[in-house]
Amino acid sequence: TGRSRDELIGTPFADYFTDPDNAYKGAMLTFETGKVRDYELVMIAKDGTETIVSYNASVYTDQTGQVVGVFAAARDITERKGAEHEIQNLQRYNRELIEVSLDPLVTFDQEGVIMDVNGATIRATGRTREELIGTPFADYFTDPDKAYKGAMLTFETGKVRDYELVMKARDGTETIVSYNASVYKDQIGEVVGVFAAARDITERKQAEIALSESKAEVDLIFQIAANGMCVIDADFNVVKVNKSFTQMVDMDEDEIIGKKCYDVFSGELCHSEDCPLQKLRKGEQFAEHESVKKRSDGKEIPVIVNAARLEKKGKFVGIVEDFKDITEHKQAEEEILDLQRYTRGLIEVSLDPLVTFDQEGIILDVNEATMRATGRGKEELIGTPFADYFTDPDNAYKGAMLTFEIGEVRDYELVMKARDGTETIVSYNASVYKDQTGKVVGAFAAARDITERKGAEQEIQNLQRYNRGLIETSLDPLVTFDQEGTILDVNEATIRATGRGRDELIGTPFADYFTDPDKAYKGAMLTFEAGEVRDYELVMKARDGTETTVAYNASVYKDQAGMVVGAFAAARDITERKKAEIALSESKAEIDLIFQIAADGMCVIDADSNIVKVNQSFIQMVGMDEDEIVGKKCYDIFSGGLCHSDDCPLAMMKKGELFAEHECVKTRLDGKEIPVIVNAARLEKNGKFIGIVEDFKDITERKQAEEEIHELQRYNRGLIEVNLDPLVTFDQEGIIMDVNTATIGATGRSRDELIGTPFADYFTDPEKAHKGAMKVFEIGEIRDYELVMKPKDEAQTTVAVNASVYMDQTGEIVGAFAASRDITLQKKAEHELQETVNRLEVYTTRINSLMVTMLDQITVEKTKGVILDISGLPPDEEVAEPLINIAKFARQLGATCIITGIKHEAVQRLTDAGANLAPITTEQSLLDGLRYTIAMIDEEE
Repeated sequence: TGRSRDELIGTPFADYFTDPDNAYKGAMLTFETGKVRDYELVMIAKDGTETIVSYNASVYTDQTGQVVGVFAAARDITERKGAEHEIQNLQRYNRELIEVSLDPLVTFDQEGVIMDVNGATIRATGRTREELIGTPFADYFTDPDKAYKGAMLTFETGKVRDYELVMKARDGTETIVSYNASVYKDQIGEVVGVFAAARDITERKQAEIALSESKAEVDLIFQIAANGMCVIDADFNVVKVNKSFTQMVDMDEDEIIGKKCYDVFSGELCHSEDCPLQKLRKGEQFAEHESVKKRSDGKEIPVIVNAARLEKKGKFVGIVEDFKDITEHKQAEEEILDLQRYTRGLIEVSLDPLVTFDQEGIILDVNEATMRATGRGKEELIGTPFADYFTDPDNAYKGAMLTFEIGEVRDYELVMKARDGTETIVSYNASVYKDQTGKVVGAFAAARDITERKGAEQEIQNLQRYNRGLIETSLDPLVTFDQEGTILDVNEATIRATGRGRDELIGTPFADYFTDPDKAYKGAMLTFEAGEVRDYELVMKARDGTETTVAYNASVYKDQAGMVVGAFAAARDITERKKAEIALSESKAEIDLIFQIAADGMCVIDADSNIVKVNQSFIQMVGMDEDEIVGKKCYDIFSGGLCHSDDCPLAMMKKGELFAEHECVKTRLDGKEIPVIVNAARLEKNGKFIGIVEDFKDITERKQAEEEIHELQRYNRGLIEVNLDPLVTFDQEGIIMDVNTATIGATGRSRDELIGTPFADYFTDPEKAHKGAMKVFEIGEIRDYELVMKPKDEAQTTVAVNASVYMDQTGEIVGAFAASRDITLQKKAEHELQETVNRLEVYTTRINSLMVTMLDQITVEKTKGVILDISGLPPDEEVAEPLINIAKFARQLGATCIITGIKHEAVQRLTDAGANLAPITTEQSLLDGLRYTIAMIDEEE
């Protein structure tokens, strides 16, 4: 409550809760029913701090049996409530991750049975979530056997990538999809299921088919392609190459054409069954592999080879191969791998001062935090021993070498020493990092400043000892004094008894307030010599001369290091001894009642480890009757890891310790294990140790909540990382909070570079991107919002963004999920198709116009001869064939049409296609056509 005893006593119990009415009803309910159990309230302290508590309360009576009041004990359940809220928030976060995915997402068990689906899966299959969950994953594909094999392959290898299947919906719609899947595990590392995400690649397949059908475009692409390309016939002869290929192999075109492909550009697959020509000869349409090709001069070039089957009238005639030089790519991959290892090491240690050192313990690199902590510049630190900057260099060096022995160290405490003498207690985490070959080349070490934590822990422990000492002496006037007998602190009872204020007493000799100061001083010193005094009689004198005979009890108290720092002294007015004995008897009854109603399990154990007393909560906790427990050894009833060891609470109390606390797992006689927090206190009688009282707080719910939180966190991360598309979460300011691996790959930036920065910064139009982000919070979601993503390498990608908000437990919007799908290929295919349509429209318009003009000349002007010169047109059937048809129509109308400039290739293609060219007069040049026409007209005249 943050209030003193005097402030609390005499005030309404209900005043110290956020809901006084509910608190008052709970208090009155105790008097009506005799007790209440697990009555939840929110306690409010003076400084506004709120604590969720669970109250147990029961009435107590006087000697006549009359109810005179209520005892109420509160247990702090804030952590448990917080854990429950966190679990619920994580469950909501998890569901939003599933639902925001653009692609169908499924989880299934090791039998291939569906456990969960998202909205995209429901839409793709045309079935509800209830129809899907519990059914075989493979049932929703045109090839169930292949789908089942893919599911089982995931459990065998841990993951599958780009596994193609055809999904069939309820209405018969079929969709070509590419599946990515990976296993996920429970807290102990056991595989419990698989995440599987499907990407619709139907449009991509259709685009590939449309592109392959455009021969003119393929020829143009072949000529201008940046990659080396060649056409090889069925007998391995190179028949066509582009400029990039001649540059790649460093030969002239006439040196290449007609040679065997393996003599010009050889590789490890030549003369094997996996040779692309061999594979495509057997019916395969495409082949792709990565290889190192060797030129005729011996130079080796790493390439990605793509090969496609060539047919003529349905018959295999050869292949076309594309060679992409990936020399720079390979070099970049090696540099990226080294950087990724280095960066990952930095991320994993993730504390403030950061150092890298080699296997000799010599510093290789430091960050700004290390320079500030040591008071030295980077040049002074690099090249010097890591251990030199600690108060215990030997211990620091051992920690550095331990990192290389076992791979990492955690929470390794050292005291860092700065140039100006400042000492800082730090906790080091360190791990090794490796080069591209896997060889350990150094270690990362990150230090966390724990000076304040250590100081706080020490202060808390000192205060706990101080407070416990105050409770244990339990007499009225209370004084603490140092080893010189000088007063350090007093309570209100001492102020009243002496008639002096606290400021008048503190700092003065303790002995000055008694009629016999020498005897009082000797008693104070005896406390430090013997550790305590009991019933030491003195006569206290007040300012007004009043004298009171008192019996002093005093005991020393110690700091964290076990050093005596002072003494507690409590005075009892023995003129009221009889009243005190009655009060003590009633107090004993109160303590016994508190013992019995306590929510925690409690037991009293004698000096020989025998249980002599238990409460109802302990009986329920161990699952036994009271008569089965009392008289038995404590380690036989409720055993734990500290039993029979020096750290056993009973053994510690025998040696003089007053209190002990630890967390452990206790085992009942039936084998059931219960995680508990154990508090133990020393029991004495006439100054002699007689046993201990132990309190067992069951923390099973807290442990289960912690495990559920960890499980949901792993599940959550699995959902993020399995997503095929870049996935981002951002807050209502548009600031990125989390990203997946696909986002890192798409932007070319690390997770640390992205998180905390504006979402809009990674698009070519940041203003449009920001408006889209804000629109999500205005309407709840956006669909197919087109943006152009701008990675670090300047390669731009057109994406369609889907996003929706997610909420916390109270329904408050806390952020948004956004998933981006790459639609670059789709946009490119649409553009290329439109260009082809436009070109054909131009050709058609021009040919139609020509036909109208010619027919008009023939029919109206009675022209006998017409010359068509097409020497400037490409040798395409689309152009040549309509012109030849025009010539035929002219013949039927009595005129002769002479076509000049027609290319040999076009004639050959038309002949091969079955066109009849017999009635058509053709000449090689326009001059020949004119001569022929003049001669024809002269002959007719």
